[in-house]
Amino acid sequence: MLQSQKQALRLRRSVLSNLGVLSLLLTCLLASHFGYFVLSHSLVLIFTFVMWIGHGLFVLIIACHVNLRFKDASLTLQQMTWVTLWISVLMANIDGIRPLMMMGYLLVMSFGAFKLSIRGFYGFSFFILACYLFSHFWVYQTRPETLDFYEECFLFLGFGFTLCGFLLMGNEFSTLRQSLNDRHRELKGAVSRIEELAITDELTGLYNRRYLMQVLNQQKALANRSHYQFVVCYIDLDHFKKVNDQYGHAFGDKVLSAFAGLIRSSLREVDVGARLGGEEFVLVLADTQLENALGACKRMANKWRAMHFAEASGLEFSFSAGIVQYTPHESIESTLELADSLLYKAKNNGRDRIEIQ
Repeated sequence: MLQSQKQALRLRRSVLSNLGVLSLLLTCLLASHFGYFVLSHSLVLIFTFVMWIGHGLFVLIIACHVNLRFKDASLTLQQMTWVTLWISVLMANIDGIRPLMMMGYLLVMSFGAFKLSIRGFYGFSFFILACYLFSHFWVYQTRPETLDFYEECFLFLGFGFTLCGFLLMGNEFSTLRQSLNDRHRELKGAVSRIEELAITDELTGLYNRRYLMQVLNQQKALANRSHYQFVVCYIDLDHFKKVNDQYGHAFGDKVLSAFAGLIRSSLREVDVGARLGGEEFVLVLADTQLENALGACKRMANKWRAMHFAEASGLEFSFSAGIVQYTPHESIESTLELADSLLYKAKNNGRDRIEIQ
């Protein structure tokens, strides 16, 4: 998923949770109107407004992309902690309908269901229980006459069982997320492998004709827009059929792989080497003039002549090549055809030669 898509999802979740906090604010104001709070109506308004505005700051932080500086860019735990603390403050100052305020805890837990790990779920559940007990301890210290011991025990047990249900749900969500993440990584790896196979020659590891044409068209676009230059080298290994006939195809494949290794070690990062098929190879030398390309090709030829294999110690190696500098606004096919014709000229003139445009 792209970062912009992740940010949009984080913002949407935060806005929805902010609307949930707003509904809790309205509920508290209604409870204050009917006299359930021991605080004045104005103080309840201030408390709930601070809770809502404070959570709204999280929405603003995500909307301004400041959240990306944090390890958990969703700020899930921070948002849950903020709201839980204020719910506990409000619960400590309300009488008669405290079980209603407990629903706020469950609202907070549901917000973390799609993000927290199972470990985070357990940790936050204990944090909620601690806040719940502290709010009741405050009530016991300030208004003990409002507490019914047996009633509070039943409420605590019910609340604990409900939290256990949320923990089981959170565990399932966590397992499902992990499974989906694993599948996503496997799928991403498979897609990358398929993409690599689609543009790579299986034997040599060089690029194939499909990717070569993409590169040539990109180079052509650059050259047509500016003074950029690139060179195409068409290479064919000399007498390769005799190698296969005399030493077998397995050895022939070894020779091709060795030449591919020579290409990789000789080219710059900006250059591209490709195998067209058989013993034919094409090099695309980026931002290069014809004379420099000729020098690079000659150095490769010298190294290839010096190549030796234990299976065929007396075998001599060479290649023929045709080198062309791209002419602006010419077709890629014409450039390749010209390089191919120069290659055949090199072969007709005795092989182990390099012909240039």
